Amino acid sequence: MVTLFNVISADGFITRKDGREDFIPSDLWQNFLDVCREHGTLIMGRKTYDAIQGYDKALLVPFEKSPIKKVVITKNREFHPKVGYIVAHSPRDAVKVAPNVLVSSGPTINNLLLREGLVDKIILHELPESIGDGIKPFDRDGVTLLPIESSSKAKGVKVREYRVG
Repeated sequence: MVTLFNVISADGFITRKDGREDFIPSDLWQNFLDVCREHGTLIMGRKTYDAIQGYDKALLVPFEKSPIKKVVITKNREFHPKVGYIVAHSPRDAVKVAPNVLVSSGPTINNLLLREGLVDKIILHELPESIGDGIKPFDRDGVTLLPIESSSKAKGVKVREYRVG
């Protein structure tokens, strides 16, 4: 199963227009780590990898030490991440790494996976704060989201779960 995961503002954005995620409190990082552990494998794009590598050590170290498989999708054959990361050169290659994967990335990777029909489920952790304008996690054109009852709980957010139909 491929599950897409993003933290969003109340008005549906994953970042501000300039890419800043300053509206996402760092104390929610544990929510993300918990979701990663539930799935066992995390897929991200290269830009998300770069962003995570720039995080404060208090956030980065627990992520790096997490026992999950970490996969980075990039077309760049010269890209060499830190030890412990797997490189995939296409979304299809990335989702073959494990039977149950979590994807947490930006709209480029999210849209590729959705267009190829590879996403089964979407989990959004919605914050109470609106930011007015920003970057959406994916294009809704041609994507049918079927709300499902969520039993998941996460501190400080509203959990929204959907099946992709």
